[in-house]
Amino acid sequence: MPAKIEKIFAAGRLDTKIHSDSTTKKEKWLGYFLGPCLTAMVYSGVGGTYLTQFYTDVLGLSGVFLTLMPLLSKAVDVIMNLLIGRLIDHTRTRQGKARPWLLISGGLIAVAGCLLYAVPRASMAVQMAWIVVSYNLFFAFAYSIYNLSHALMVPLSTRDTKQRDTLAMFTSTGTSMIPGMLVTVIMPLLVPLLGVGAGAQGHWMAVMSVISILALPAVLMEYYFTKERVTEERQDQTEGETVSFARQMKACFFNRYWLLIMGMNVLTNLFNQLSNRSMVYYCNWVLGNSVDSGALNQIMVNVIGQAPLGFGVFLLWPLVRKFGKRRVTLAGYLIGAAGCLMVLLHPGNMGFVLGGLFVKSIGSLPTYVMTAMLAETLDYIEWKNDFRVDGFSASMMSILMTIAQGLGQSILLGGINLFGYIAPEAADQVIVQPEAVQTFFNWCFVGGGLISLLGGALAMIFFDVEKKMPKVLEDMEKRKQIRYNDSQEGEGKTFPEQADDQ
Repeated sequence: MPAKIEKIFAAGRLDTKIHSDSTTKKEKWLGYFLGPCLTAMVYSGVGGTYLTQFYTDVLGLSGVFLTLMPLLSKAVDVIMNLLIGRLIDHTRTRQGKARPWLLISGGLIAVAGCLLYAVPRASMAVQMAWIVVSYNLFFAFAYSIYNLSHALMVPLSTRDTKQRDTLAMFTSTGTSMIPGMLVTVIMPLLVPLLGVGAGAQGHWMAVMSVISILALPAVLMEYYFTKERVTEERQDQTEGETVSFARQMKACFFNRYWLLIMGMNVLTNLFNQLSNRSMVYYCNWVLGNSVDSGALNQIMVNVIGQAPLGFGVFLLWPLVRKFGKRRVTLAGYLIGAAGCLMVLLHPGNMGFVLGGLFVKSIGSLPTYVMTAMLAETLDYIEWKNDFRVDGFSASMMSILMTIAQGLGQSILLGGINLFGYIAPEAADQVIVQPEAVQTFFNWCFVGGGLISLLGGALAMIFFDVEKKMPKVLEDMEKRKQIRYNDSQEGEGKTFPEQADDQ
């Protein structure tokens, strides 16, 4: 398969539009902001919160199937992520090793996104089979290919840490701020118009198909306006080099920075998914008592409560440059935990909810630097072992993320089934949900975030790779010169600096 990819991507028309050794404005704005932004909008709109609502309030599904299906589907996801990660590691093209797969993912996401909502009006068995297949096509196959390749764009972009931090800021802002507006402002206004119940499925399918097709221009933009400078450097130095899965696994599992960054990603993704997917239910049934009333609540909760996620990023990076990623992240997570506690203790009180979410959003800003932290971790592992673990790390991140997503959705759907959630028959139907249901939605919405932020703060105490980066980059530059001048003989050569402690 990688050999076929190499042939296809040898064509000049597929060359990147970025040719400079340093990052450019076009690269930042188009490749790392606008392209990922549009793709994140597709994912947030089609595969996020509203897919759960489509299953429960439009198709009227519930029970064990809907609870276990997302979780059990992750077995397929794990296999696909490992396979795709190995394919990326073995891909050698003039376009790099990750960008070709990025391009391939665009059409797959568009088609799979449409199929998610095209559930046929047939027997329950047929509907269940369609849901299982379409769910796995979107999450385990199409989006996994995109997510793995996209996750490597910042780490493979450049070795310059300042330029890399800037790219991480652009891509983190692009994948959170504007897509958040789609989910939190536009979709809450659309959902009452789309309606609920079986008669509304056609409206949902039409709108979600339009959103899905946006994946095509989004991925094209990210593909043509990114450049794998690190891959080009490694290909020049180690032509034909392959590293076994076992060696990559050992290098990662025995590196505390890698374990910490993966642990933080698990916590962040699990509880973010739980919060995002439960938000519509929290706004409808804790802050309100109908789908119609929940629409305005969602807008207020997100526009006011999450405003810092927009403008706050412009304050984050000056602080990071002055105090460092580790210190800013530690302080931010503690602030965010305090905000979660405010909301958790005052459910249904709009003033406390908005104030607490505002504080939580300020504290959550450092999650934007996680991509830069991953890039430093991958450079550190390369320095210690003299090989990169990009594909393996991207696979593991995607596996952990998708398991967290499936677990989050299963927890939410399981609680809905367990605590006696009453599904509405119309958007304006007034329902007072059982107290147990409201308490469950409250914990899903902010309780998990409290655990995640406290866990992240604890991890930051031990995550000191940032201070080691000057020596790491200096040693790797020397190593590059040695290879260039001496054309290193043999494999597995150990460099003196690799003997340093973890």
